Amino acid sequence: MTEDDGPSAGRVAVIGLGNRYRRDDGVGVAAAIAMDDLAWPNVVVTTGIAEPMGVLEAWTGAALAVIIDAAIVTPATPGRIHRYQLDEVPTQAEGLSSHSIDLGRTHALARALGRTPDEAMVFAVEAADTGSGDGLTPRVARAVPVVVGMVAAEINRFRSGKRSQHAGSR
Repeated sequence: MTEDDGPSAGRVAVIGLGNRYRRDDGVGVAAAIAMDDLAWPNVVVTTGIAEPMGVLEAWTGAALAVIIDAAIVTPATPGRIHRYQLDEVPTQAEGLSSHSIDLGRTHALARALGRTPDEAMVFAVEAADTGSGDGLTPRVARAVPVVVGMVAAEINRFRSGKRSQHAGSR
């Protein structure tokens, strides 16, 4: 058996970032939970990550990692979905995230440690409200099934061997 034939061969890591008790910041968690409910084989869903090493742990050994998070941009169009290759993610200084995990820096650390997934992408949903409170705002809540469909399409494309090379918004 080669390393590629092991139990993690072809494993997909879906990582939902954010805090569901900070309104729209929980969109990544909500979408990841919806992905988990689909119960796809060899798809491991992780939420509750509070620091960069948690991201590294979640995606280490994955063939594909998909990170879902809230985006803080000004001006915002709440519910708009951005898709990035991991190396295209804007840094926190440019306002992508509402928490302490800077995916650009996390990716650089993962490269230095030899712990990057084979392929990785980020889906960022523009948030309206990241203040204290439970529940997503209506426009961001409507984006959850859309981003879940986009993630499912990426997983299907990856598994069929057709890797996507574009970034963009929906």
